[in-house]
Amino acid sequence: MTATQTTNSTPAWRAAVIGIVAVLAVGIGIAVGAFLMGARDAAIGSAASYVPATAPIYFEVRLEPSEAQDAALREFLGRFPEIEGVDLSQPLYGQLTAMLDEMAAASGTDLSWSADVEPWFDGRVGFALLEFPDEALDPAKPETEVFGSTSAVVLVSINDAVAAQASLERIFAESDAPVTFTDQEHAGVTIHVDEESSAAYALTDDQLLVATSADDIVAALDAHANSSTTLSEADSITALTDALPDEWLVFGIYDFTDALASAFTGPAAASPGTDIMRDLMANQSLRGAMALTVDGDRVSLPMVSDAPTGAFTATNADRGLADEVPGDALYYAEGGNVGESLSSFVRTFKELMGTMPDGAGQLDMAESALGGNLEELVDWVGDVATVGGFDGEQPWGGAIIVPTDMEAARRTMDRLGTFAGLATLDPSIGITVDQRDVEGVEVTSLTWQDPNAASEPDPAMAFAPPEVVVEWAVTDSRVLVGVGDQFVARALGQDAAGSLAETPGYTDAVADLGGSSNAGVTWIDLRGLRLALEPTLAAMDPSGAEMYETEILPFLEPLDRFVSVAHVDGDILRTDAVLLVD
Repeated sequence: MTATQTTNSTPAWRAAVIGIVAVLAVGIGIAVGAFLMGARDAAIGSAASYVPATAPIYFEVRLEPSEAQDAALREFLGRFPEIEGVDLSQPLYGQLTAMLDEMAAASGTDLSWSADVEPWFDGRVGFALLEFPDEALDPAKPETEVFGSTSAVVLVSINDAVAAQASLERIFAESDAPVTFTDQEHAGVTIHVDEESSAAYALTDDQLLVATSADDIVAALDAHANSSTTLSEADSITALTDALPDEWLVFGIYDFTDALASAFTGPAAASPGTDIMRDLMANQSLRGAMALTVDGDRVSLPMVSDAPTGAFTATNADRGLADEVPGDALYYAEGGNVGESLSSFVRTFKELMGTMPDGAGQLDMAESALGGNLEELVDWVGDVATVGGFDGEQPWGGAIIVPTDMEAARRTMDRLGTFAGLATLDPSIGITVDQRDVEGVEVTSLTWQDPNAASEPDPAMAFAPPEVVVEWAVTDSRVLVGVGDQFVARALGQDAAGSLAETPGYTDAVADLGGSSNAGVTWIDLRGLRLALEPTLAAMDPSGAEMYETEILPFLEPLDRFVSVAHVDGDILRTDAVLLVD
């Protein structure tokens, strides 16, 4: 059954967005806090019961905070400069409501959040991409066709459908241009469709559904009618969400399994190497979930996904590589099974090259020059740690590699040394190769000097230095590769007592996120990095020094560290990432 109704308003889509979704979006942006507010319980909100389990993307934001999360957020924001109009001694949600009312009043409308939204709004907003458009996978399709074919729905949780409908009518009445709705019934729900734009909205007992077409709302209602096929009930999804913390503020799920399968059978199927890429991606994780939480001294982003398999398999281990890293490192990352993963990519690359015109011939030339198969350059690599730092004058960095085959490692490094030596035969290139002894180990240094460099270095050109040094050394159990002339020597002489593993800022954070037996770690000293970069940035733009000191630095000073630690738990790979502040 259909019915037509006309009101004095702007088109329904615009009115709905301005009156509801856009108002909520403003709330998200106010004082950063609205984006982080929320957390009542661990379960996905009721909106997920309208989202098919096959949806590639779903996320949910909780705007109304619990008392605990409101207090934690206020403590977190208190570490940064004051936010005009925000009193951190008082609950935030009431202040947000007052701000939105003031904004509405200033615009001249008779609408307000407290009168037209608060009575029926349940504090949660969700967004679901129902299908990944096939047009997005076809490079021949223009961008306008891709966005025009997107199937998605916005879900606003409500607790009073009658009040919500009355509010919508007031929103439409506030506009001054007529619009015609066509009403259609589906599953006992009235769907209101704007005849001009085809945008639609519908109200159920617990949701306001807004979409660019009635078909998307029909899909959401059908999913809700068959709850076993929705995100809220799918066992494959709950296995991931159960691994997330009880308190979350912003929640998201992604599943690109169907989208990738469509890509391999759609317009891209005829592309060279499609079968090769399909085999490579078969071992990668294509589904996952994540949640954003806030505490007094941190923002956390726990992420869970299906654990990768095959060449990309991750395992927990205490690699002990932080014991071999200088304690003043500003960046550190470690992981295992690196060689097998790299070898898989190299094999895929070679197969793809073989499908291209002259690709096989070019590949043969490259392997002949290197003296072996490309896979042999990396298949001996086991655990790896990458490191970076700054000594007050120049940056340094490098990698500590634990070979699975020391002889293969030595052969590879010897080949690279020979290859580099050939470059020295042409002095105009500016490359020289030298050896020196450090701690009884031979260190090879390859130096490139820009023949056109100025005699006096320019401080503002620190990121494009006239000289680049790459060093490497092979010990009985390690391969060390460094950028600059410091890392390899420091790593060879590094004592565990002064290492990164003994630095509280590193060890405490890793221990807090599950411990040193893990699948991988990333650690960044944000404060140290800022202090290292400030002189160079000031030299590059002296005129901006005052603005930086007054407007930017106060927001950067509280930033302390970023830490991410991954663990494998059965079939789940969990990564806990945190931004820590002082």
